[in-house]
Amino acid sequence: MKTSRFLKSLFIVGLAGLGGCYDFSQFDNIKVEPISPKMVVPVVKSTISFNDIVEREDANTIIFTKPGDTRFFIAFRDTMDLFNAADRYSFPDFNFTKQYQLDAGEVPGVPVPAGETWGPFTKQYTETYNSIAGAEVKLVKLSAGNINMVVTNNFQNSISATIRFPSIRDQLGNPLVFVMATTLPGQTFINNQDLEGYSLNLTSGSLYNTLTVEVELTIHSLGNPISVSDDANIQISITGLDFDYLQGKLNETFPLNEINLTLDAFRTSIDADFSLSEPKLTMTFENLFGIPLAFSTVNFDASNTNTSIQVSLVNEGVPPTGSLLLTQPNNIKYLTSLTQQQPEVDLKYVDRNNSNLEDFLAIAPNEILISPTVTVGDPSTNHDYFVRKTSTLRMINEIEFPLAGWVDNLEICDTLEVELPDLEKDLKLVNDNALKIRLKFKFINSIPFNIYIQGYFLDDANTLLTQLYDEASELMLVKSSAINPTTGKTSTPTTHWAYIDISKSKYDQMKNATNLVIQARMQTGGNTHQNVVVESTNTLETMFSVELEGNVDLNN
Repeated sequence: MKTSRFLKSLFIVGLAGLGGCYDFSQFDNIKVEPISPKMVVPVVKSTISFNDIVEREDANTIIFTKPGDTRFFIAFRDTMDLFNAADRYSFPDFNFTKQYQLDAGEVPGVPVPAGETWGPFTKQYTETYNSIAGAEVKLVKLSAGNINMVVTNNFQNSISATIRFPSIRDQLGNPLVFVMATTLPGQTFINNQDLEGYSLNLTSGSLYNTLTVEVELTIHSLGNPISVSDDANIQISITGLDFDYLQGKLNETFPLNEINLTLDAFRTSIDADFSLSEPKLTMTFENLFGIPLAFSTVNFDASNTNTSIQVSLVNEGVPPTGSLLLTQPNNIKYLTSLTQQQPEVDLKYVDRNNSNLEDFLAIAPNEILISPTVTVGDPSTNHDYFVRKTSTLRMINEIEFPLAGWVDNLEICDTLEVELPDLEKDLKLVNDNALKIRLKFKFINSIPFNIYIQGYFLDDANTLLTQLYDEASELMLVKSSAINPTTGKTSTPTTHWAYIDISKSKYDQMKNATNLVIQARMQTGGNTHQNVVVESTNTLETMFSVELEGNVDLNN
C-alpha cells in the first residue's frame, strides 16, 4: 500500500519527464518534412517492480518478503527509549546533626579525677534518607560521593571517639570508621572520606531508607564536672552521590513522553476506503530493569491529518495471552540477576482477532499518537529488586501486514515541480489550427491495482491555471492485472493505453505552471471487495510519449 511513492514513480518519470527526460532544445536536429509533420517523442520506457516502487519510501517503512511466501509485507518500525534510570533516579545531598549526650545514669556522682577516663559509652543514631519518593531503598552501590564529618567538643573535659557507620560499607563489607583522637573542650575534629566503591546499606531492623551511626565516646577528665547537659555536636554531610545500582522496593506510576509514530506510505492520503486482511501491530519491549514494570496506554489514537479522521485502538473479545492490553497494565518481563547484561525481551501484539486494528488502519493514518504510563514495582514485600544506573526500557513499535486485502477508494495528493518546453521557441512549431498535442501512455501491468489520475497546474502563488483534462469522468491511467478469483494473485498482466489530448491554449497554461498537484485514486482489481495479493514478482512496464502534429517553421 505504498501509495504516495507508487504514483510518484509513475508521474515523476512521466508527466514531469516532459521537462526533464528529453532535451527539447535539440529538436532542430530532427529531420522532418516541411509540411505538417507528425512527431512522436518517446519520454519514458521502463519496467519497474513493485519492490522498486515501494523501496523509495522513507526510513521507517520496510518492504520485505518472508521465506516460502511470495507476498510483499509492509512494516512501519520505530524504536524509542521510553525511560531510563539515569534520568529518573538520583540521590540528593543530605545533612544531619546529632547531639551526643550522656544519660543520667551514665553521669558520675562526683567529678572524675584529672587524668582518669570515663567510658567508653556507645550510642546509636538513625537518620531517615528518603532519596526516592515512595521507595523503600535497601542498598545503594555507589559510584561516587563524599562524606564529611565535623565533631565539636562541648564537654568540660577532653573526649575521644570511634564513630562507625554500619550503613556505609566498603567492598569487603566493613563499615566506615572515623577515629577521633583526644580533643580538648571547644575544639573541633574534622574528617572526610571519598565514597566511590562504597555501599549504602539503608536497613535498620524492619526499616528501610535508614542510615545508622554508632558513636563510642570516652571522656578524658580534666577534673571538671561531667553533666547531662554536656554534648558532642556531630554534623554529617553526604554529597555528590551517584550509583551503579540500587536495591529495594519502588512503587510509582508516572506518565511517559507521548509517542508520535508516522506512517510514511499514508502521508499524502486524502481519502480512504480499504481493508487489510492480516494486519498486526507489535510492541517489543527491551527491559534492562531488575524490577517489575507495567506499561499502560491512556490513549492510542490514529489520525489522517489530511481528512481530520481519528480512530482509537481498542481491544475486542477476550484478548489471549501475549495481547497488548489497551485498558489495563501490561506486565513486562524484567531481569532477575545483577549479572545479566542482555535485556529481557517481551512482545505484546494486537491483530484483527483481539482488536479493531482493521478499522484503525482503514483511515490510512499518517500519524499515531500514544499517551503511555509506566508502573515501577509491584504489591509484594520483595526488597531485592534492583535498578542499575544503565537500566533502560526501550520499545520497538511495528505495524506489519502483507499486501493482501482490497482498496475501493484510496485517494492521495502530492505536489511536484514542473517545467514544460515552449512549443514555438523550443520546438519551432507554428501556432495555427494544424497544431495538435497528445500525451500517450501504455502500461503493461501485473500489479492488481487500478489507478485514476487528475493533475492540477499551479503557479508560484498556488493559483490554479488549468487541469490535466476537463472530462467529468476520471481517467484510468493504470488498469489492474487480471486476478485469480481463488488466490487473489495476478493471473495475467493487462495492457492498457491512455490518451490525453491537449489544446494549445491549455498547453500554454500548463507551461506557465511551476507546480503540478497530482490527485489519484487507487482501487484494487477483481470483484468488489475481493482480497488481492501483491507479490514480489509483480511489475509495471511503462511507455510514455508526447505526440505532436503541426507545421514547423524551418526558417526560424
